[in-house]
Amino acid sequence: HELDPETGLPNRVLGLEVGSNSQFREFDTVVAATDVPGIKKLLPETFRQYDFFDKIYNLDTVPIATVQVRFDGWVTEMHDEARMMDVSGDQSDGKGAGIDNLLYSVDTEFSCFADLALTSPGEYYKPGEGSLIQAVFDERAFKRSNEQLVEDCIKQLNNIFPSSRKLNCTWSSVVKLGQALYREKPGQDKFRPKQATPIPNFFMAGSYTYQDYLDSMEGATRSGLMVADEIIARADGPNGLKSQTRQHAEAKLFFAN
Repeated sequence: HELDPETGLPNRVLGLEVGSNSQFREFDTVVAATDVPGIKKLLPETFRQYDFFDKIYNLDTVPIATVQVRFDGWVTEMHDEARMMDVSGDQSDGKGAGIDNLLYSVDTEFSCFADLALTSPGEYYKPGEGSLIQAVFDERAFKRSNEQLVEDCIKQLNNIFPSSRKLNCTWSSVVKLGQALYREKPGQDKFRPKQATPIPNFFMAGSYTYQDYLDSMEGATRSGLMVADEIIARADGPNGLKSQTRQHAEAKLFFAN
């Protein structure tokens, strides 16, 4: 990146070093789409001269454990037992029984969960199988064994969907992340950056950036849409991104000659 000769502050990103050999790739505009640990690792120390960037380092992260459990029926179907047990035929494209949505519960250790075989059948539905529940446990459960987490997940699912006690778990998986979502506690919003930064050609995206949703896939998607709007809004005009790119290229050519 370049520094302003008068203030010493970074004023333009030139590109990124990528790969194991730190190969430099030049870009006109850079979008850093990361999580909290990623952006802290990516930002040069000189960027912290801006309060905008320095505040990001106040964001803490929490460990999570994501549990997936597949069943021989449809866990969230509560009204029709025959339908709950029916996994015959082709039930792709959301044809399976149950609730096709992201779900929240105050009666479980996992704050949010979904039946991926219903919400995303193209990727997760498996012929002859039923629900694939994905549940996210917070740091309280992080140190438990994978086996215990699966057992706890099934037990808590059975508590909120009593009819699911008749179903059997056919497969399970546990993935633990030591640094995942930013810690949502009072006063954190003031540390979350907007997508446009003090450096005109450098933007940020990620669910930790300031947007309408929680730190989630939906929040990450929303931040991507917002950063695209910011870039489009700054593209044209005498001081726009396109003009800055031309001026930078002309300056390089001038000094090269």
